[in-house]
Amino acid sequence: MPENATAAIDTLRRLPRVALATLPTPLEDAPRLARELGVRKLLVKRDDLTGLALGGNKVRKLEFLLGEARARGADTIITTAGMQSNFLRLAAAAARRLGMEAILLVRGSADAPLAGNLLLMRLFGADIRFMATEDPYAESTFALMREIEDEVRQRGGHPYLIHLGTFSGALSAIGYVHAAVELAEQLRGARERCDHLVLAVGSGGTYAGLLLGLRLAGMRCHVLGVSVNVPAEDHRRRILGKIRGAAEILGSAVTVRDDDVDITDAYIGSGYGVPTAAGLEAIVQAARAEGLLFDPVYTGKAWAGVVDAVRRGAIGPRDNVVFLHTGGAPNAFLYASAIAGRLVPRG
Repeated sequence: MPENATAAIDTLRRLPRVALATLPTPLEDAPRLARELGVRKLLVKRDDLTGLALGGNKVRKLEFLLGEARARGADTIITTAGMQSNFLRLAAAAARRLGMEAILLVRGSADAPLAGNLLLMRLFGADIRFMATEDPYAESTFALMREIEDEVRQRGGHPYLIHLGTFSGALSAIGYVHAAVELAEQLRGARERCDHLVLAVGSGGTYAGLLLGLRLAGMRCHVLGVSVNVPAEDHRRRILGKIRGAAEILGSAVTVRDDDVDITDAYIGSGYGVPTAAGLEAIVQAARAEGLLFDPVYTGKAWAGVVDAVRRGAIGPRDNVVFLHTGGAPNAFLYASAIAGRLVPRG
């Protein structure tokens, strides 16, 4: 670890945090998938196994976000995302774990079927408010969050607002600075190197935290982010902002070069939440090679990016690849017919 990173790691360990995740998550060898892919080694960082409410990467972020919320005396969280958001599912569950209330502003229609993550939000007793906009950065969203903040205060509550894409982005990224330090320790313990780390990118906080954390840990691993929603340049701009914000929180002198941020938008397909042929093929391949469950929204598209990077020669046959499994199991069931259409009966 670089000498100038020690103080930042010490600061990381002193930040307010609540215990929600089962850590460390496993770093698993996937030899059959590595052979099919055509690389020396494939390791899967199993952040689908973080433990809370079917797990996923957002649990790590919530440990620090709700740590700050509790430190401020909050009893209600107010946050927003899409109809089938893994983050909202986990935020609702985490609030219940901590004895807090969750008010969720969901982009979509109240007439939507009660299934997948939306069903689980209801199951965890969240107060769900639907919004007509599909734009996560719409000013109307922030205005409504402020209205509900006032509503909670007027009834004597203590609200804490979370918006992963903007004002909560830097603190949310801290969860993956911690994850990167954990990953670096696992790799060194196994005497394995990381040439390429690949993950799905939605809000960008996971990518930002991982890249900063790896540099703090002294690892120069290439980090490829596969966008599942917006153009790569939009992500690059926001990710760099989150990295700067997270580094400021940690008082870090370790720098991340702008050209270290490598995001591709080549695998989005028709849009966020719309399955692609390559993503569906990835789901079947991972399931049948290693018993891994990917989903059509995030991990399936990210794995399609890995497969194509090998085909193009961007990832070579002697390389070691780490794939971050960010979870999303409920989404697999929502797209049952699309997945079933890719299955060929055996025998």
